Amino acid sequence: MRDENLARHAFHQVAAYDGPSIFLYDEHGCGIRHRDQLDRIVDESDDLWIVPADVHF
Repeated sequence: MRDENLARHAFHQVAAYDGPSIFLYDEHGCGIRHRDQLDRIVDESDDLWIVPADVHF
């Protein structure tokens, strides 16, 4: 694959981004960062969803 218009380079830069390692999110898309926050969400909700996701560039 040729790197036309530097597309491969751009995708590599996006994939190389080192952001926070948050794997759990609430219903608003905000990261669950603390155990207390997770416990509160679990206690307050009867219906929770676990949605597996895997993103590759």
